[in-house]
Amino acid sequence: MAVEVVTREQLARAARMVLGREAERGLVGDVPLPELRRAFRRRALEAHPDRARVLGRPEWQLAAEFRALVAAYAILEGIAARKVRIETVSPAARVRTTPAPPAPPRPARQAPPPRAAAGQLPRRRLRLAEYLYYSGRVSFRIAAEAVVWQRRQRPPLGRLAVEWGHLQPDDVLELLSARRRDGSGELFGEYALRRGALKPGQLLALLGQQRRLQRPIGDFFVQSGIVDQSEMEAAVAALLRHNMRHP
Repeated sequence: MAVEVVTREQLARAARMVLGREAERGLVGDVPLPELRRAFRRRALEAHPDRARVLGRPEWQLAAEFRALVAAYAILEGIAARKVRIETVSPAARVRTTPAPPAPPRPARQAPPPRAAAGQLPRRRLRLAEYLYYSGRVSFRIAAEAVVWQRRQRPPLGRLAVEWGHLQPDDVLELLSARRRDGSGELFGEYALRRGALKPGQLLALLGQQRRLQRPIGDFFVQSGIVDQSEMEAAVAALLRHNMRHP
């Protein structure tokens, strides 16, 4: 059923869900529809159930957040398009008031996935940090720290684009400034592709080079003294055997 009437409380709740700080400053009525859509897309990327595994959160929880976000956006879009009005009558005279979108569950610290019993690793391909965790060699926290460490070793994609002659330094600065003005939550490569600054083939090649130049994640565990070099070599060999059984 289409939304026709909402209370001010419902509007405020929906605005906080989609717009965040903009809503806190009371700017809801001044947000153009294109900007509202961009804000929704950013939040939708954060809360989409497909990201459950990446975020380490239950899929059902993200699905609930996503449904609440969609309902909140429907209210704000309706207000912007003048298809929804704010209720002005007294509570006793309320009619056809749309229920408020359900509040998303408060994000909570998620328990790490259970480790596999001896000889019972997950029946799927694993990455090295996952293998070390599931095999009981490192804690979930250490495995997560290793992933963050490796990502920080990657050279910036903009710098690689300049080195390869796809962009000029001024192009990179302009794209970064435009992305900041747009409030886009996209990665640099995705944003440059959408703006036409990079072609799909160029972006794929740059991402491949970025991955090749990042340091092996095994260096984190060895340099931190968590495992020694011989243990790491044995773990890598065992991981290769496991992944060959689960292509």
